[in-house]
Amino acid sequence: MAAGQFVAPLRGLYFFSLNVHSWNFKETYVHVVHNGAAAVILYAQPSDRSIMQSQSVMLALAPGDRVWVRLFKRERENAVYSDDVDTYITFSGHLIKPEDD
Repeated sequence: MAAGQFVAPLRGLYFFSLNVHSWNFKETYVHVVHNGAAAVILYAQPSDRSIMQSQSVMLALAPGDRVWVRLFKRERENAVYSDDVDTYITFSGHLIKPEDD
């Protein structure tokens, strides 16, 4: 957790979920990354109001594979909402089914 990345302890099928609060008048473009490559994208167009966005993915991982979230840089301003009072961004993952050796 200290590195900000999920590291798979076992080979198997994992489920990941990302929830993000978009920022008013800003584009929201976030990747769930698997070993450096984007696995899925969470995208919200600029709007006059902020909204909650979610994305999920199931990935087959090997021991030591890494999964994390990154804010993607585009031509327009890109942001997610955050403050020091409440939690507006969550990312979680768990093992669905270990692979039998």
